[in-house]
Amino acid sequence: MALDLTEPSLAVNIARRLCEAGAIDIVEAGTPLIKAAGIFIVSALRIACPSAEVMADLKTMDVGALEARLAIEAGASIVSVLGAAAIETIREFVNEARRLGGKSVVDMIGVKDPEGRVRELLNEGLRPDYIGLHLGIDVQRSRGLTIDELIKEAVNIKSRYGLSVAIAGGINENVAPKLRGTNIDIVVIGRAITQAENPVTAARNLRTLLGI
Repeated sequence: MALDLTEPSLAVNIARRLCEAGAIDIVEAGTPLIKAAGIFIVSALRIACPSAEVMADLKTMDVGALEARLAIEAGASIVSVLGAAAIETIREFVNEARRLGGKSVVDMIGVKDPEGRVRELLNEGLRPDYIGLHLGIDVQRSRGLTIDELIKEAVNIKSRYGLSVAIAGGINENVAPKLRGTNIDIVVIGRAITQAENPVTAARNLRTLLGI
């Protein structure tokens, strides 16, 4: 579950409810939440969800090692760097996350050729823990796109390059069944849970639709 909220107490309360119900496996501190509350929101989510993994969606663009270290030392087990960042930044980020026992996601939001970027990373000897295929909220709103094409892209990258993949962006009850059986490693869902009348019920329903 991605917490793309800006009110820390609300985010922590939703996370606690869902974690106590066993309805989610990973709780993500979204980029807006980290910017609004600071990196310490990661620590608050770690306390609220001791049995779940905590992801810090940093979307790092520079000072890779430093940002990875800040989040992991705050309690994150998964951290993200932008695929559009310089190779040097991605290398520093991935290596520091691994050194500290964390997992890295290279988020391809805004990258026009994600598969080409994956090949560049591999050619540089970089194998992040996950490649993130991500359709941003602004793009969804302005162009009315869905993540259907990203599903195909994620499956292709996983099968062709042997990398684990995460997918995010507009996943709801209509999209979730399309992901069933795809073997995609992480499905990130935000508004379909956090804006639901009953987030726990929504999360459980989505898990069923995903075949979990």
